[in-house]
Amino acid sequence: MVYISTRRQLGTRPEKIELEGKTFSFVTGQRGYMSAIYKSEHAYLRIGEERKIAPDLALHRKMEVAGFPVARLLGEGELDGQKYFIESSLGEKHLGELFADDIELHGAIGEGLFESLVSVAEKFSEAQLTTLVEERNFDDFARGIWIDRLCEEMPAHASKLKERFEEVKRNTHSIPFVVTHGDFNPNNLYPTGVIDLEDSFHAPYGYDLISAITHIDSFPDSHEFEYFAKYRFTPDQVRHYLGRLDRISVANNLPKLSTLLEDFSFCRAVWLAADIPATPKLQQFRYQLVIDRYLT
Repeated sequence: MVYISTRRQLGTRPEKIELEGKTFSFVTGQRGYMSAIYKSEHAYLRIGEERKIAPDLALHRKMEVAGFPVARLLGEGELDGQKYFIESSLGEKHLGELFADDIELHGAIGEGLFESLVSVAEKFSEAQLTTLVEERNFDDFARGIWIDRLCEEMPAHASKLKERFEEVKRNTHSIPFVVTHGDFNPNNLYPTGVIDLEDSFHAPYGYDLISAITHIDSFPDSHEFEYFAKYRFTPDQVRHYLGRLDRISVANNLPKLSTLLEDFSFCRAVWLAADIPATPKLQQFRYQLVIDRYLT
């Protein structure tokens, strides 16, 4: 029998859900509680309004078929008027946590663990190249990285932000658009694959891949901030990562990914700086990072 247990105080989301013989515990709500994520021992449940769950499920299926290293779908259905699907767990700790553990224990990210990042990125990139779209919609890309939102938040720098994005468009004019994760970073990556696909959109090939290696740049070292860097990549690791992905680009008659590092890292920094009022110290740090590194 399917039933919902004790209600949470947050919205109307239950603390636990019993479904298909598993007990799922609440993890987090998404998009104003249009949907929520629950976790069991070896699986995740995504449940919510059909207008949110249906496209998420369709995207997950599409990415599975294309060979993306995503979690395996285990089931789907309807519960109390809401749609859901269940996916397998990819592990107990994501790469961000594993990197932090290595830094704490050994002072550096081990070669074997770093190879996990490179391997997942390679598999992801090869799958992306099977999803090329004819239309190169930079307006969609701009919305995906929230550059208009950041222009509103930083009006004194809005013109320079727009100019820098126009430069990105010129520099990536020969790059095909592909299915893009949108938040491809070690906190969403596991040694065996990728999670959290719901914010995907179409963007130039390479944006996700650069995001994975530059995401941590938008976190300060100081513990005085709401969130701070718990690991860093060495210059050699960055060069190795880019070199491996450059080979894939060249093999597909595309410019080397390393030549687009500054363009895509700017786009990533914009996405990370926009719309984070709940962390004002980090917000100001990221505003200044964008100004100092990309606008001066």
